[in-house]
Amino acid sequence: MVRHRALMNCVVLLLVADLQAQITMQHGKTLSELINNLYGGDGIQLKNTGHQAHFGESGDFQNFSKTLQAVLQSRPVFPIPSAVGLVSYRFNEQTGTYEQVEGSLGPILAERGLTTGKGNLNVSVTYTFADFDRFSGHDTIDLTLHHCLLPECVANIASPYLKDTIDVQMRFRLKSQTVALSAVYGVNNKLDVGLVVPYTRNDLSVFTHARIVPGPQSVPPDPHEFDPAVETPDQLGTGTAIGIGDIVARAKARVLQHAGVDAAVLADLTLPTGDKQNFLGTGRTRLKATFIASKTIRRLTPHINVGYEAVFGDTKLNSVDYRLGTEIASSPKLTISGELLGVIRPRASSLFQSTALEGEVLVGRSDIDGVIGGKWKIADNRAFIFNFIVPMSNVGIRASSVVTAGVQFGL
Repeated sequence: MVRHRALMNCVVLLLVADLQAQITMQHGKTLSELINNLYGGDGIQLKNTGHQAHFGESGDFQNFSKTLQAVLQSRPVFPIPSAVGLVSYRFNEQTGTYEQVEGSLGPILAERGLTTGKGNLNVSVTYTFADFDRFSGHDTIDLTLHHCLLPECVANIASPYLKDTIDVQMRFRLKSQTVALSAVYGVNNKLDVGLVVPYTRNDLSVFTHARIVPGPQSVPPDPHEFDPAVETPDQLGTGTAIGIGDIVARAKARVLQHAGVDAAVLADLTLPTGDKQNFLGTGRTRLKATFIASKTIRRLTPHINVGYEAVFGDTKLNSVDYRLGTEIASSPKLTISGELLGVIRPRASSLFQSTALEGEVLVGRSDIDGVIGGKWKIADNRAFIFNFIVPMSNVGIRASSVVTAGVQFGL
């Protein structure tokens, strides 16, 4: 028995040693640096057979890694929770006073045109898990690196090998976990102010497998081949970052009420407090103005939100945001909400392009998500929140799932 265990331990050690010899582990002080350090940070280098590798010198892979880094730095990794509290007030035109609204406990991500009420404070603590592991509906990103055709690259090589390519298959996963503290206070019956403070942990893993694809007229021996002493075809990078994300300051003002329709305007100012290099924040100040309209029809409260976000310092990242949905007060203690979330970035896809992607884009012009969630009242001033987001569009890097759970209470 002891001899058998010793033999098994030796086999495991040999397998681990062989694995480490074939896969190069990459590290970095930040998650951005980890991506840039794949293949040593200077492209893919092949064996020197009198003809040194010239795929890396074209810069295709490093251009892609910088593009991937820019994509992850351009967008927040968690959805901003709603500014709607458990308690809302509506103006009664007949009595000339504000009255507490009964029924729906409010949406989770969208907004409705009601305010919290003077002196009321609503606080929520939520946990969100977002799993970014899909690229245009697939679990891999496929890259094609072409030969460098500069004179210094092809001086000593026969022309058939100029058509060789290196195909790189990348498996990418960013697991983001965020605990967000959100508070909304009613300054008066028409104006709410609020603050959202996120604390995020990002776990990134990137695995790449590269293989040489001979050109259609290439004949052995091909001068292009990997040499583990120079560069291994398989690269693995893993890293973790923890810290405060981008803080959001917000204000919501009621603008009108007509025919039972409540309307308001919400301003969100996102401050670049998160570490951009670790994808905890975008590194840019953002300001979004949103028009909100909602109407209660018995147990239903349909709502529509249309917003425009300006990104200071980069107008090409400005976007239009829309949210459509309804709340269903299925009982006094349970509200179910269903929503369609969308964002349109008219010029974003043109910013994140790489030759190695062969026409694919890392960011689509439009993202659409379906949302189902609810609030369950567990006490007079306390509710449990649950929410699930499913992507309905596949272009670019998308989260396969986003799950939120938490508690909301009034003070």
